[in-house]
Amino acid sequence: MVWGIDFSPKGTEALYVEHEGKLLIEIELRSMMQIFNSFDPAPFHEKELDASAEVYIYNSVGEFPLKKPLELMVYLPSSEIGTDTEETLRNAIRYHFSYKKLLTDIELRKILQRGRRNMTIAFVFLFLCLLMIRLLSTLQGGLLKTTFSEGLTIIGWVALWEPVNVFLYGWWPLVQKKNIYTKILGMDVKVNSCSQK
Repeated sequence: MVWGIDFSPKGTEALYVEHEGKLLIEIELRSMMQIFNSFDPAPFHEKELDASAEVYIYNSVGEFPLKKPLELMVYLPSSEIGTDTEETLRNAIRYHFSYKKLLTDIELRKILQRGRRNMTIAFVFLFLCLLMIRLLSTLQGGLLKTTFSEGLTIIGWVALWEPVNVFLYGWWPLVQKKNIYTKILGMDVKVNSCSQK
């Protein structure tokens, strides 16, 4: 329990309640304001979610395959539920995660741009290293020449590691994060009374 929000760990699908064919990600609040960042002065539909609520929703959705149908159920006291409560919460959650998805898109573009730039630099550097090795091969043999040649070979190939790492592994976590945000944006958000939990 963090700040009145029920963040009990539920590690397997069997521990989640199912409702109309969808697994429920449940949050119980004492008041609607608990789900929002208390330091954010923006209107309801633009307010930033509380960090604990964001992490809980994100991690819960991330536990399941992207195709698994999920629904977010927010429990509130009856006195906190009005005619527009559900719509207000739905809009606030979608606004928040839309912004997070946008930031992830920007970060993904930046990392791919950096990877392309660094790959170009690394190939030019490798070419220069190989050119110097070729020039050294015209000199008389010796330990110093061999040391320089081997060193340039190693340095040239090591220069490729960072851009290769970006294209092989670096961008996948961002794609996964983006997919989870997209999944959250497609989820139904419902509000129910705590007494009906």
